[in-house]
Amino acid sequence: MKNRLFKHITNSLRYKIFISMLGILVLSSLIIIVISVIQYKEEAKDYNLKRLARKERALKESVKLVLRRTTYPVTTKNLPLIFNEEIHHIANVHNLNLEIYDLEGHLLTSSLLGFGKDTVMNIIPPQILDSLYKSPDKNLKIYRKGLNGEYISAYSIITDSKFKPLGILHIPYLSKSKFYESEMKEFLKRLAQVYIFLIIIAIFASFYLSKFITKSHNIIGEQLKKTDILSNQKIELSRIPEELKPLVDAYNEMVDKLDESRKKLIQAERESAWKEMAKQVAHEIKNPLTPMRLSIEHFTATYNPADPAQKEKLQEFADMLIEQIDIMDRIARTFSDFTKISDIKLQYDNLTDTIQKAVMLYGHIASCDCPEDIYTYFDKTRINQVMVNLIKNSIQAEASKIQVRMSDLGYLIRIEVEDNGTGIDEETIEHIFEPKFTTKSGGTGLGLAIVKRIIESHGGNIQVETHAGKGTKFTIFIPKKERL
Repeated sequence: MKNRLFKHITNSLRYKIFISMLGILVLSSLIIIVISVIQYKEEAKDYNLKRLARKERALKESVKLVLRRTTYPVTTKNLPLIFNEEIHHIANVHNLNLEIYDLEGHLLTSSLLGFGKDTVMNIIPPQILDSLYKSPDKNLKIYRKGLNGEYISAYSIITDSKFKPLGILHIPYLSKSKFYESEMKEFLKRLAQVYIFLIIIAIFASFYLSKFITKSHNIIGEQLKKTDILSNQKIELSRIPEELKPLVDAYNEMVDKLDESRKKLIQAERESAWKEMAKQVAHEIKNPLTPMRLSIEHFTATYNPADPAQKEKLQEFADMLIEQIDIMDRIARTFSDFTKISDIKLQYDNLTDTIQKAVMLYGHIASCDCPEDIYTYFDKTRINQVMVNLIKNSIQAEASKIQVRMSDLGYLIRIEVEDNGTGIDEETIEHIFEPKFTTKSGGTGLGLAIVKRIIESHGGNIQVETHAGKGTKFTIFIPKKERL
């Protein structure tokens, strides 16, 4: 059950719209966050490179100024003496550490205190030194990780006034520190809070937007469920999405065609019913007319006024005609009843009393188990006709005992008519409520059809159970209605 419900939900258009919109938002949010982080890093990198370039230019100017003012001979060997005190002054002014190496990459002096043992690099690696000398502007920047974060190591050649190389200047620039990492985390935290808030809003917006989008589909679906041949309504929507307009127009056109087909079907059924009824009436009337015609022809041919027994023969002839006329009258009344069944007159009365009186007419064979007075709205004449028809049907089925039972089910009244007759075979029982169907000679075939129509006119229904050779039980259900 849960699997079917889950499959139904996941297959719904509303669910797909909701998930699609939410998925697009979440995916776009993740992409924006990733792009923002990458952009943040790129901007930080560009900022550090530009800042380092400015610092490097200013620091080089300071180095050149020291070389111009020194009293020592400007040689590689004298660089530690020239920058002995000045290197710390330069570092403090520019708030940046620096190191000076000889042309072979050995450390000569550094602004870091205690540089000898604690310095990370006492010698420049050969591959870095080779890359520096091969660079066109004799300037090289290398990214590396240190104990305090990520550094950009800027290497450049120091020259004298005649542009003769003296040494190598190294500036270890801290590009990413713990402060940078905390700033990045704070930025991501704020960005995540914003997107969580947006996702919550998007969930509600997606829910109501998907509901609005599928509203027209639901209306069309409900109308399609109600569609049948008997009654249909066109779909009238004030605002129809452009994509659904052809579907709505097609449905409304189908409704018009169904109404037209329904009218034609009703007319055809009515004509067919009257044709069948006319055939049945003609057939039933023809049955008594044939013996009447033969009797008249025989009487005319054998009539002899001088015959002493002629008076007795005339009486027999008259009795036969009256009997056949009675049969025709019964046929006419039966068909008349069938056409007037829907014309019932409901009155609030004691249904138990009506059933008991009908059963009493056949007290020699029928009995009634009706312990209580049950009141409801019904047509006394028609219900009496139902009981008489069912009891007669049982008698004709050679029943020796007929039991009628009533019970109050609260909202329904149940009436059972059970006999011990010959029963009904399987082929016959499927057609017993159909008009003109009969297994009895001289019957009109309308008895049980009339019973069914009377019960349905009361808003009820009738069922039948049978066992060949053992008997049949008819069960009637009629709605119980309280007095208005």
